[in-house]
Amino acid sequence: MLTKLARLFRSSMANVLVLDGGASTEIHRGGIEIHGDPLWSSRLLKSNPDIIKGVHRSFLDVGCDIIQTISYQTSISLLCKYGDVSVEGAKELIKKSVFLAREGVEQYWEDYQKKCETSDDTTLKDRKKPLVCGCLGPYGINFFNASEYNGNYIDTVSEKDILDMQRPRIQALVDAGIDYLALETIPVQKEAEIVEKLAREFPNVKTWISFQCRDGDHTGHGEKFSDAVLSVVKNGYIKCVGTNCCSPLDVTSLLTSIQRHRKDYSLELVTYPNSGETWRKSDFNSTGEFLGDSLMSGFGPAIPKWIELGANIIGGCCQTTPDDMRIVVDCLRQLNQRK
Repeated sequence: MLTKLARLFRSSMANVLVLDGGASTEIHRGGIEIHGDPLWSSRLLKSNPDIIKGVHRSFLDVGCDIIQTISYQTSISLLCKYGDVSVEGAKELIKKSVFLAREGVEQYWEDYQKKCETSDDTTLKDRKKPLVCGCLGPYGINFFNASEYNGNYIDTVSEKDILDMQRPRIQALVDAGIDYLALETIPVQKEAEIVEKLAREFPNVKTWISFQCRDGDHTGHGEKFSDAVLSVVKNGYIKCVGTNCCSPLDVTSLLTSIQRHRKDYSLELVTYPNSGETWRKSDFNSTGEFLGDSLMSGFGPAIPKWIELGANIIGGCCQTTPDDMRIVVDCLRQLNQRK
């Protein structure tokens, strides 16, 4: 007979969704140099949208349940300055990131349904139609100096600066029809508190806030992760929170540290770490490089623990590939078969 803990684990496991991985990594692996571009992967929204759709498809084909838009590095000012568009044109490009993701999902789903019709594998019919998440990076993207990993800009910008930057981006994504909104890679508690206020203006979209963390206990800026999480969930609006672009070795510790908050506020948790490599950029004009070794070989064995700790959405960030996300999909499939 299953213990109560085991039943709870298996029940929660059935609700876990697989987020996609590093779309920008796939774009770069395809031979397009984006690391030296202030618009990063969002440059392709205007120059080569078919590549974006192809990358989305690569993650859908391995079984991802949620596809993130190529909008992390967008802001109205960045798109106007480096994309040679008007303010309205910038908003249209942000919307286009949603349309491309949605088109990719619709085409994939049509093909998948045809596959189901001709296959004897009844488990194929258990798959639900993938969802689209609009993703937005923090204020630090404006500096293009990797400051989203430390949040050192927070004392030089005002709350109004952050609200004025994020509000039109969110509005564009919501207007285009997203299923989720990810305010992600937030490195500092103060900024998270500001975007939490802003998220309340958009009650019809499910929003998560995910922090960039420098170790297993602290945000990139240095606050205790558990304190930062409490600051954005205590008002009861944000019900999904977590971490992204941290080392996979830190995820268990980070999720463990917020278990009381998870229970007190009935939270869903999201985690999508990077591969464990570290980005180094020497100056604005350099392309930079990732240093260190990929830790993805240890990703799979940790997933059951992350689920036990309440992770409802699991994916990957920088330097993670469709093959890495297949690890998550296969792990969940194997766990479900053991029910």
